[in-house]
Formats: sequence, C-alpha cells, structure tokens
Amino acid sequence: MGAEMLRSFSRRIRSAYTICQRLRRDDSGSVLSLFVIVPVVIGAVALGVETGDMYRSKRQMQGAADAAALSASIDRLAGKDSATIIATAQYEAQRNGFQNAVSSVTVAVNSPPTSGPNISTSGAVEVIITKSRSFSLGGALSSMLGVANQSFTMRARSVAAQGSSSSAEGCLVALTPAAEQGVNFSSFNNFNSDCTIISNGTSTSANSNASVYMGSFNNATLKSVWTRGSFHKSSFNSFTSTDPAQTNQTSTVVDPYASLPTPSPGSCSYTNFSRSSMSSVTLLPGTYCGALTVSGVSNLYFTPGIYYVANGDLYITSVNNVTCPTCTADNGVAIVLTQTSGNNADIGGVHISSDNNITLNAGRTNTGAYVGVLFYQDRRVAAGTMGSSSKIFTISSLNAVTLNGAIYFPNNRIDISSVNNVGSSTNGCTIWIGRYIRFSSYNNNYKGGCAAYGTLPVSITTAGKIKVYE
Repeated sequence: MGAEMLRSFSRRIRSAYTICQRLRRDDSGSVLSLFVIVPVVIGAVALGVETGDMYRSKRQMQGAADAAALSASIDRLAGKDSATIIATAQYEAQRNGFQNAVSSVTVAVNSPPTSGPNISTSGAVEVIITKSRSFSLGGALSSMLGVANQSFTMRARSVAAQGSSSSAEGCLVALTPAAEQGVNFSSFNNFNSDCTIISNGTSTSANSNASVYMGSFNNATLKSVWTRGSFHKSSFNSFTSTDPAQTNQTSTVVDPYASLPTPSPGSCSYTNFSRSSMSSVTLLPGTYCGALTVSGVSNLYFTPGIYYVANGDLYITSVNNVTCPTCTADNGVAIVLTQTSGNNADIGGVHISSDNNITLNAGRTNTGAYVGVLFYQDRRVAAGTMGSSSKIFTISSLNAVTLNGAIYFPNNRIDISSVNNVGSSTNGCTIWIGRYIRFSSYNNNYKGGCAAYGTLPVSITTAGKIKVYE
C-alpha cells in the first residue's frame, strides 16, 4: 500500500509540475494562468496531506490488528470456541477504530494462521484487517488533470501466540491427565536422581493425595519436581533439589513415545511358554502368545531382538540372574505387551519379583520402531488406576536392577517396591513413563537419558507470555 500510494502521489506532482512549467512560460494570459495554477497547487498540497493521513491510518490499523490478535489468542488458549475467538478479535478491532463490514473494512480471524512460521503453533491467532481507500481531496486535482482517481487496499496483519521453552530433563513421568495423583514415593531410605519428577495429574491436595507426593523417607536428592497440580512431602530427614519445584503448571508434558505404532506381532512363535526349576533358560525373539513365564531358575538369558508378549503377562520370578550376554548398545532388547486376539482386554502386564540381579538394555539399531524402548505396553489397553493390580509394570523384592532404556506404560502404573538398587551412579539410565508412578521401600534410583541406547528424553514445555509475532 505505501509504495503504490507514493508512486500515485509522485505521478500527480509531476503532472502538476509540468502544467506549472507550461503556464509559467506562457505569458499571454497572466490572470488566466493564476486561476489555473492556484487549484493545481492546492490539489498537490491536498495530496501530501492525504498521504500523511493514510500513513497514520496504517499505523492505527496495525495497532488494531495487534490488539485483536492478542485478545483472541488469550481466548484461544483458554479453550474458547471459534465463534467466541472471532467475536473477541472483531470487537477489539472495532474498539480501535476498524469495524468489520463497515466503511469498506474487513477483519478476518484465522486460528491457526494461514501462513508464516506460526502456522502450526498451538494457540496462535492471525488477524488481517483490510480497508479500501482512495484520494478524496486530491481527487479534485486528478479530475482537473484528467487522471483517474485510483483506489487501493490498505492491509495490516498480526499473529499472536504463547511463547514457550522446552527442557529435556524428565525421567520419572506420570502421564495421567486427570485431577488425581500421578506420582507417589514413600517409605524409602535414599533416593538419588539428577533428573526431574513429573506429574501431569492436576490434584491440588495438600496431603498424601497431592499430584506428586513424597513421604516417610530419609534423604531425597533430585533435580526438581514439575507438576500440573500440587507437590507435598512429609515425614522426612532431608530433601534437596537443584531447582525449585514447579507446581500448578499450565503447560504440557511432551510424551516422546506418543507416536509409537500399534504393535504388529505376527503369528505366534510360542504358545503358553513356561519354564521353571532349571539351571538356565535362553529366550529368543518372537511372539509369545498366552503368556511368557520363567520361574525358579538360576539364569535367564535374553537374546537381542523384539519380544512380543501377546494375550497374557510376562512373569519372571525367583530367578538369580536375568541378563542379555550378547547385548550391546546397538543390539538390545525390546519387550512389547500386546494382543493377537483382537481383544484389547487380553493385553497383559509385567511382573518381575523375588529375583537377585537384572541387567537389560534397549537397542539403538536392531529394534525397529522400538529404538530405545525396553518395555512397552500397547496403548490400546484400557486405562488403569493408581490402585490397579493387573496390567501394570511391577518390580518387587529384588536386590539390584539395571534397566537401560525406557519403560513405557502410558495407560497403567509403574510400580517399584522393596528393591535395594535401581541402576547405579555411573550407568543407570532408566526413563520411567507410566500413567502412574509408585515407588516404595527401595534404596537408590538414578536418572535416565540413555542417549547411548537411542532413548528419547521427556521434555517439559513451559508456557511464556503471549507475544505478537507479526
């Protein structure tokens, strides 16, 4: 709009100047010349005044678009419907002098924006104000000079969205979106972790029902606590966190495995597989239909690859050592709980108890879609509760556990109890992601990260102020 208006103004000035020059050289009628040149000069001055006025109007239009986008984005983030968002934006534009469908004004509202870098930004709103204009005072000069008084469109665009920052630091994560508790730690001696405990639950209780609760412990050292609800701790000796706890957050937890595909286990390799009272058992990758049970053996050896446990549970009980002797960071194990029956109620859980030592790791290259994932429960399973006893991932009554990779049970609880050591200060890199997390009666736990095994970190997206980006 500005360049075209300047060109139009320049053309009119040049025309007026040419006429003035011609009249100045023609001395045959000085009075007539005076009557001709005065309107020309007045018209040229009018054009200059109008040009300045239009630049002022353009600034007002941009301010109106910014205010309208900002107000509409607030409504958008508050969950208002599209009709309300549009009405808010158009009201704000009207309040600043530009009413939709009046005096050739159009106020268009788009969420998400139709173009630009914020086209996929959550909560972003685009407002475009247009207005048709033409020269009015300067039109008299145009008519006198025989030049058409051309119209043009003034336009202002603004996009407003909530800024955010992301930190990849979570390794103990409860995904429940409900107004309930997500994380419960109790009855332990020492908990040491250099990552953040995260709960998406929105319980605001100031007691043992808080979104994140820690109670009856000796010492806890961690990076921080982040929750959309409350954090409460009680009956403890010392609690140390690198960063202050963040409670009642309005932003979101980014689930790094939300896009994992639905498992495709294929035909059954084994049915109702069960081994007990043996010196050693070696498992091979494949589809274990009905369940996979190993108990009362001295050594259980996994071989690198993907293990589908379909239509039943994985049970490992009373085993002295559980390892994968040939596993490396590249070639590890992925254990997937799923179904082949067409009935999601058949998806089972994991029960590991009364064992001595467990050491397993995820694979970085050999496990296909499950890179970095050590245990995964098919998300088609029905959502459980904090008190559920079936379909869960549970480890209990163990001496030492080192699980390098992600334990991902998005719809059920991860439960760790009566365990002496989980991981170590040098190589522990477990990431626990469940609908609920409950740890009790254990000694030590250490952080995830597991980049060496291809594991994805859990990020926290922290909302910032709403900003006008364009």
